[in-house]
Amino acid sequence: MVQGWATVLVLAFGIVVAVIGVIAYLRMFRKNKAQDTSPSPEDDSSPGFTYTAATREMKEEARSKSERADTRD
Repeated sequence: MVQGWATVLVLAFGIVVAVIGVIAYLRMFRKNKAQDTSPSPEDDSSPGFTYTAATREMKEEARSKSERADTRD
């Protein structure tokens, strides 16, 4: 009879851990989703503005290099 109680306790513990894990995952997923919908980094007040500006400059530089390569052909 002890084995029956041990099985029930282990199953109950597993179910509780699974429910807690799902709740934690959903909270993390919702938090990440909320961050994705935050204002765009192109806003001047955003801390990521310099990164966005640098990325934009790199794209423009790559475009100008490809245009120069096209004119040589």
